[in-house]
Amino acid sequence: MRKSGVSFQNARTFLKRVDSLCAGPGWTCETIDVEGDAVGEDGALKRETLELWWRDPVECVEELIGNPMFRDVMAYVPECAYADSKGENRIYDEMWMGDWWWETQVSTYC
Repeated sequence: MRKSGVSFQNARTFLKRVDSLCAGPGWTCETIDVEGDAVGEDGALKRETLELWWRDPVECVEELIGNPMFRDVMAYVPECAYADSKGENRIYDEMWMGDWWWETQVSTYC
């Protein structure tokens, strides 16, 4: 290991480490043609072909939920936490602590 603290010595060893990581859900690439709001020299709106890379969100959620490293830190029910013993100063530092999560849970199960 070098003074920088990284565990690789060059780009090749870095990429070998990256390639050894779990891949997760596969990537899909589509090319899309988009029209902008700028006008070209010919008077027409400029167009560009772009690559759109995406993963199936359902597969991503399945990967996250099925990952044993997250087993003890996943939250499925809403929770209220307070910064004081009187319950006057509510903490909002996780998604499941927000009002939206409570409202969604209630609307789903009522």
